[in-house]
Amino acid sequence: MRISLFTSDIANNSLGRTYSLWLLCEHLQWDAQVYYTGPTAIDEIWAPLKGTAFAEHCQKYDESSQAQRATIKASALIVAAKPHAPSFGVAMRVASNIGKPVLLDVDDPDIEVQLSWERPLRRAARALIRREAISSAKLMRKMMAGVPTIVSNPVLQSRWGGEIIPHARTDSGPGRPHALSTPTIAFVGTDHPHKGLATLRRALERNQGLGYRLVVTDDEPSDSRPWEDWIGQTTLAAGLNVVANSDVVILPSKKTVIANGQLPAKLMDAMLFGRAIAVSDLKPMTWALDGAGRVFPPGSVAGLTEILHEFSDPSIRKRIGDSARERALSMFTVESLAPAFALACHSAVGSTVL
Repeated sequence: MRISLFTSDIANNSLGRTYSLWLLCEHLQWDAQVYYTGPTAIDEIWAPLKGTAFAEHCQKYDESSQAQRATIKASALIVAAKPHAPSFGVAMRVASNIGKPVLLDVDDPDIEVQLSWERPLRRAARALIRREAISSAKLMRKMMAGVPTIVSNPVLQSRWGGEIIPHARTDSGPGRPHALSTPTIAFVGTDHPHKGLATLRRALERNQGLGYRLVVTDDEPSDSRPWEDWIGQTTLAAGLNVVANSDVVILPSKKTVIANGQLPAKLMDAMLFGRAIAVSDLKPMTWALDGAGRVFPPGSVAGLTEILHEFSDPSIRKRIGDSARERALSMFTVESLAPAFALACHSAVGSTVL
C-alpha cells in the first residue's frame, strides 16, 4: 500500500508520533511519504530524528507541485497526524480535491487543551486571548465527525473512538543488567512544566544517601545539583542509549489537561529496555504499565521518595524491569501493533482484506 502522511511541523517533538506511524508502514513494507506543512526547512528537523532514514522520507508540502500531487493521488490513503489545521485541515482539502480517504491520528489531547473541556470556567478567558486558536480547534472538531480515527491510548479512545495504536517501537533487546548499588535515573525529554521534573529533582535531593544520579536530556539550568547530569538535546539513538544504560526511569507528569490524555513514547522505550519504572497516577501511563511498575500521586515527593527507596535494591529493579519488558513486547513493538494498524488503514479505504 502507498500512504501519504501529513504532519504540521518537523521541528518539535510532535514529529515523534509521525515517526511511529512511519515505522509501522516500513514494517508492513508500505511506501510511506511524509509531507510537512510548517514553515521549517528539512535541515531543521527535530534533533532526535536528524540523519535517520525517516528524515529522508520527509519533504515540505508544495500545493503547486505536480509531482507531489501525482504521488499523493497514487496513494491509497492519506493519514493526518494530529487534528491540527496544518495537518488534518490540509489533508482533508487535498483528499477532497483528488478523491482519497483520510485516516486521522489523535495521539494527544490537542483539541481538549485548546478548548479546555476539563476547565469550562476558563473558556471565556482563553477565548479573549486565543480566539483564532480556539476557532481553529472547533473547526477541526467539527471536521472530525465521520472521519476514521486511530488514537494512542484509552483516554483518547473514550473521547474520539477509533482503534488504539500506541506508539510503536523497535526492539533492540534489554538494557544494562540491574547490578549497580548506585543507580542512575534517566529523564529523556525537555523540561516542560507539565512533565513534572521538578518533583523528581526534589525527591532526589531528599534522598542523596541512596546514591542516585539523574541524567536529563535538556540544557543545564542555573540551579543544577552535583548529582545531576544535563547533557542537552540528543539524537534518537543517543537518547535510547541513555535509557538503556540507566537503571530507573521516572515519569512524574503533573495532573494537567495534556498529561491526562498523553501517553509518552519514552515510557514504551523504558519498558522495552526492562528498566524499573515509576509513573504518576494518570490513566494513559498506568494503562500502559498494567502493574509492571510503580505508581505515585502526581506531584507527590513523598510517594516518589518511597519508590526510590524500593528501587535502590537491584533485585527489585530486575524483577520490575523484566515484567515491564514482557508487557512492552506484547503491546508496543512494531510487530505487535502492525496488524491493528493495517486493519485500520484498510478499513479506512473500504477494505479489510490484508
